[in-house]
Amino acid sequence: MSHKTKTIIGTAALLASAISMPAYAQTVPVINDTPAAQEAYEIEIFDLKALEPATEQTVPSPDIQAAPRPQLSAPATLPAPLMTMPAPQGATRSQPSNLYQTPISALPSIANLVDRVSPSVVNIIVTTETGETTSEGQGSGFIISPQKEVVTNYHVIEGGTNIEIEFNSGEKFPASIIGTDEETDLALLRIDADKSFPHVKFHRGEKARIGDWVVAIGNPFGIGQSTSLGVISAIGRSRVDSGSYVDYIQTDATINRGNSGGPLFNLEGDVVGVNSAIYSPTGASVGIAFVIPHGTAEDIITSIRNDGEVRRGYLGAGLRTATFEMENRPGIYKSGATINNIVPGSPAEQYGLQIDDIILNINGKAVRNSVQATRAIGALRPGDVARMIYERDEKTYQLNVSIGERPDKEQIERANAIAQGLPVPEPKRVGPKVNIDTGLQVLDLSSEFRSAIGMRADQVGIYVESVTPGSGAEQGGFTTGMVILDADGTPMAEVGSLRTVVLNARLAEQNSLIMNVRLKDGRETFMVLPL
Repeated sequence: MSHKTKTIIGTAALLASAISMPAYAQTVPVINDTPAAQEAYEIEIFDLKALEPATEQTVPSPDIQAAPRPQLSAPATLPAPLMTMPAPQGATRSQPSNLYQTPISALPSIANLVDRVSPSVVNIIVTTETGETTSEGQGSGFIISPQKEVVTNYHVIEGGTNIEIEFNSGEKFPASIIGTDEETDLALLRIDADKSFPHVKFHRGEKARIGDWVVAIGNPFGIGQSTSLGVISAIGRSRVDSGSYVDYIQTDATINRGNSGGPLFNLEGDVVGVNSAIYSPTGASVGIAFVIPHGTAEDIITSIRNDGEVRRGYLGAGLRTATFEMENRPGIYKSGATINNIVPGSPAEQYGLQIDDIILNINGKAVRNSVQATRAIGALRPGDVARMIYERDEKTYQLNVSIGERPDKEQIERANAIAQGLPVPEPKRVGPKVNIDTGLQVLDLSSEFRSAIGMRADQVGIYVESVTPGSGAEQGGFTTGMVILDADGTPMAEVGSLRTVVLNARLAEQNSLIMNVRLKDGRETFMVLPL
């Protein structure tokens, strides 16, 4: 052993003795939390007493107090050594205290899980009678039973007349619709084939928790089956356009257009949700996706399987969450659901309920808000009796109401509009939706961004974030960084403006749009977007 090595080890031993921490000197050494190559080292042990300088023994005089020898104690924390020795063979190492300390190589692989469940995940291709794709065109789904039943989203198949199920192997089979539920955006299909297919099952057991690992498998952008890993970010999320029947799971697993209807798995390979929608200003994943929970999905699928539809109870009263007002303090929350309007001929009218009545309790369960009231009524079967406690003019009453059957979503919207004296919404256009995909991924511009790139104060526009390779937009010369100012003379104040213009152009059977575009260098030019 060199003199330098001996000096380093000897100094370390002196330090350990001085701070009364012999265990520190015995810690199993590692480099970067990974054992270095195993080598034999010769370690010399020094006699610390022999290293201390000889001192002359003196006896203090009676008038002089001997100064007490200071007692050294170990500091609360010690700095990590810059470099430590490799661990000997057979030494045990302490486990990391949290995930962030775990080396990447130690994290478990999900490859076996994906191998096991991915054969049950399918691509869904939806076309019209003429062979054109619908607005969605493609989505995902999963086989849920030996009876070849496939779960997907309602919006994936909406408007289509021909449905094909495509497997990752490339095999394709026709499928038929067993039933749908627009309120929860779910649909159940059956593969029309004389062969069996692997299937998965809904999770049954402990409730999902925020932070649980999840795996999303689907067909984003139609490029083929893809897998992503994430966690459950939140539970009980609501969406403005989702109605009152779903409390969504939120996940940061990468979910894009084309993943709709696909499964979200836990690490046991059970389906914990059905991927339904994303929040995104661009149309691509930004780490916020909404998933229909497995409990809701399984209940809806069971109803469709048994009845071909979902039958819900119906009161016929528009509801809002109850509030009351005090001077200078409007809109204070109050538990209950206030009746906004009453549909003529509905059970609510027949049993004498009135506008501004506040429903407090349904069948022995307190009602906190309008969503709870809607779900409690919807959970009843047509003909069931609902025992209601309600408040009118600060007095409480009880009423038994025979519940009706909830009409479809379009009928309810029309009835509510009539009851409130509002314009009646136009009926849905007959026929399939039109594909409005342009190959452009765009987002809204903030005023700060417009100012930063030198746009005039009176200009509006939408920013081209990316262009789909091989699309008509790419062939037309559109590139990332452009700003679309107007399309066919319509100012592009927001992303929705482009969607409307493209949809109208498709309906009018136009082949292209003329766009006024701001280039990266600030120049403006007209470009043609093929449709």
